[in-house]
Amino acid sequence: MKKALSIVICLSLIAASTVVLASCSRQNKGNENTGGIESVGEIDGGWTKADSPVITDDFKMIFEKAVSEMDGVDYTPVAYLASQVVAGTNHCVLCKATPVVPDAKTTYSIVYIYEDLEGNAQVTEILSSDADAWGSESGIVGGWTETVSPEMTDEAKTALEKACETLTGAEYTPVALLATQVVAGTNYRMICEARPSVPSPECRYAIVTVYADLQGKAEILDITEFQDKDIYSESGTSDSTVAAVDGNMKTYYEMAEGTWMCDDVIYKYRLEIKGRMPNAAADSTFVYLSNIEEIPFDKAYKAAGVSSSSEDYFSQEEAVLVEMY
Repeated sequence: MKKALSIVICLSLIAASTVVLASCSRQNKGNENTGGIESVGEIDGGWTKADSPVITDDFKMIFEKAVSEMDGVDYTPVAYLASQVVAGTNHCVLCKATPVVPDAKTTYSIVYIYEDLEGNAQVTEILSSDADAWGSESGIVGGWTETVSPEMTDEAKTALEKACETLTGAEYTPVALLATQVVAGTNYRMICEARPSVPSPECRYAIVTVYADLQGKAEILDITEFQDKDIYSESGTSDSTVAAVDGNMKTYYEMAEGTWMCDDVIYKYRLEIKGRMPNAAADSTFVYLSNIEEIPFDKAYKAAGVSSSSEDYFSQEEAVLVEMY
């Protein structure tokens, strides 16, 4: 904080003008993909549960834009889970994930997508799991049959409710029905909201398999949770990281696929914006990680902390200042 303030003061002296620092309470609108959920209405972190898990044609177009440049794994959307309104929209969707290698196992992943106000879309985070899904060509695996619609059925809801009657430690709320398997009774595979039975629980999603017998009894056969940050580790780096850069404003990362990352947000561009501020004796350079292809110099220096208007600043998903000199 002291370092950032010192740089701002220096900039104002160079400009030889009086400036007013923007309010520190200015709200940032970012991609806060916490994975947190609630059973109804609003979801932790400003997320809202989807009214229906059905994948619409409109969202298919958004999804295809977001994954168009991803290599190594094919992702197919299965159920729409939640949304978050920022400067644009964050989407949370359950997908089938198949590595592009021979005889690869298809599993379920949760994919977070950011859609900006211009209709551009990109993947911001992926949570993986070991739960078996099925390939797009086969449609079934091990006797499991993919449901025509991910909408929960009354039979599946009843089976989960009965199976949870004696369950302790967590509560499970059904979100979407993924597959069924006819045995001596029926197995149901579904994605659920998982809420631990503790004060102020941090809620997650889980793939739950429930067996309902012919007598109306039910039990949970398996619960598979999603692994945090499949793309990024807890430290914010991964095998896809080329290098860490210790900027004088923020530490950021160059990614193998040619993008940049700062504070767990992916940016398409690294912009070095050079120019001379009004009345300054020398040029200044501002380095931004950005999802905006071009930033003019007057916008760059105002957003560096010298403007008193909130309209001159970027939202977190638009751009972040990482260096200036």
